[in-house]
Amino acid sequence: MARYLVGKSGLLKQTWGFAQAIEAAGDGDIIELEAGFSPFYEQNNHSMTITKSITIEGNPVEDEGSGECLINIIDAVFVDNGAVVTLRNLEVRKNIDKSNNINVKNSSTLIAENVTFTSYAAEGKNYPVIYAANKSQVTLFNSYIAQCNLHDRCYQVYANDSILEVSNSTINAQIKITNSKLNIQDSLVSYTESNALYAEKGSVVTAERTTFEGGARTEKSLWACVKFVDSQLTAADTAVRQPEVNTALHAVNTKVALDSGGYDSLYFTGSEVTIGSIGVVESVGIDAGSHVKAQGIGILGKENGRINLYVGGESSLEAEMVCFGRLTKPNTKVERNSTIHVEEMIQAAYDLEAGEFIINEEGFFTEVTDAPKIEYFGKLTAFERLNQMVGISSAKKAVEEFVAIAEMNKKREKQGFKNSTFSLHSLFLGNPGTGKTTAARLVGEILYEKGIISSQKFVETSRSDLVGQYIGETAIKTREVLKSALGGVLFIDEAYTLWAGADNPKDYGIEAINEILKFMEDHRQDIVLIFAGYTHSMELFLESNEGLRSRIPNTFIFEDYTEEELTQIGLGDLHEQKYEIDENAYADLVYRKSAESNDKSNGRWVRNLNEKLIRKMAVRVSRDPHANLVLITQEDIDAV
Repeated sequence: MARYLVGKSGLLKQTWGFAQAIEAAGDGDIIELEAGFSPFYEQNNHSMTITKSITIEGNPVEDEGSGECLINIIDAVFVDNGAVVTLRNLEVRKNIDKSNNINVKNSSTLIAENVTFTSYAAEGKNYPVIYAANKSQVTLFNSYIAQCNLHDRCYQVYANDSILEVSNSTINAQIKITNSKLNIQDSLVSYTESNALYAEKGSVVTAERTTFEGGARTEKSLWACVKFVDSQLTAADTAVRQPEVNTALHAVNTKVALDSGGYDSLYFTGSEVTIGSIGVVESVGIDAGSHVKAQGIGILGKENGRINLYVGGESSLEAEMVCFGRLTKPNTKVERNSTIHVEEMIQAAYDLEAGEFIINEEGFFTEVTDAPKIEYFGKLTAFERLNQMVGISSAKKAVEEFVAIAEMNKKREKQGFKNSTFSLHSLFLGNPGTGKTTAARLVGEILYEKGIISSQKFVETSRSDLVGQYIGETAIKTREVLKSALGGVLFIDEAYTLWAGADNPKDYGIEAINEILKFMEDHRQDIVLIFAGYTHSMELFLESNEGLRSRIPNTFIFEDYTEEELTQIGLGDLHEQKYEIDENAYADLVYRKSAESNDKSNGRWVRNLNEKLIRKMAVRVSRDPHANLVLITQEDIDAV
């Protein structure tokens, strides 16, 4: 290993020129810069390309006059051809724009120990201060990247298909990595013109005991302090600081693991997240299919109009504890297509000035009396809409059991367990107007939401759609209808009518039944068939073919509505049409008319009753130009 001293020659010493020393040095050699000597002033803004593995080290000294530390300065270094270059105890400076301080490519390595990087260009455009590409590596230890004079959001440490190792360093620039790895510890990254850290396209970041601060906001745009897209983050004892936003750390389609540390805010989009115990100053957002599992999250909360905790877009949160400081109204907002399960959700005492929770002598939060509240929003799930239907209690319980078994079997199958065959084909039995069709649509939605069927198709059909007028037509029509429902649900209303003409040799209903049976056998897992009709008629239908009953194991009974339930249905129908009526008087009408003329058509019966009421109201209103067009009066009720 040879050592080359670079500096000013004199009578008593012989030194090398910088370019001359680099030319002469071989792999493993050291180029030493004489104290007080900076090749930068002779390089005239020319970068030095190095293709051999050498070390360049400076000799910082204290200026006797000012007491300042004098550091050796060099111009930009480009490393190529697989070389490993170490820079130690010096400054790398650029005075012009559109140039890197460090450029490393083609499987090369740059190691910087106690190195300062500066850019003094006053106009033009920034290029990355450090650029690494083509499976290269840059290691920064105890180093410093100073702020630049050009403010174009492009002052970066940039790695593409490479590795960045950073420790005990301060970086006043954006770190941007594409399909790369970043390991950073005991460091500070600060950039207030765009993201302080941006990782994309399969990048992997590990951060320990590091602070990221910055991000930017304009009237039209927001740059998160830390943003990940299609990447992976593991962070411990790390802080992300960007106040007054809800996306200080924003992860999109990213796998995230956080343990300890503090974050001004978190927002997850389509991400899988694991959290140990962390503190959050403002808010946590879980959206667009994100799934978060956490031990403990403490959210201090601020009076800024934002929700402390948001879960939406078919996402989920499962946590042992979520602790809030300041409560907002609402405190937690959850979309109905999402799930939240928190074992302990409390409000705890906090110190507003210090911006932290008050910990008692045992090391725990001090719980206060106000309980955090959850507000749900958005479209009701299919299960919730089913449970909101009036009556049909036995059918609801049977659907819950039916879906639970199907969901459990699907989970067991994923885990490699063998299941007994479980058919989803079903019978919906009951009088007209008992909600069979509505419930069937909801069952289809539930099965789709749970991932049990692949499509949200719901095809409603009857005898006229399946049975033809001549030999061979029925099989074709039936197959077309069945194929149209593949992946979803086929609802056959009044299914017993397929057998009703069995004694007529010119009736082809039996042909449709046989085609359905064959299709059910050939596509067991690809379609759900629901056969609906009157209870007695459907029993005869099942007895008509011994293969039917064995292939349709699930039976749902839809009872007739009671007078109280009919009243609920009728009032709901009127209120939906924005009519007003005395509810007690209406209930009396329903009970009285049901006793006189109930034809067991249930919901249809009560809607027909409402139509009679509205007709009587219309006649009355036609005689009075000043009549209230909303209010159904006692006169109208008496007229019915």
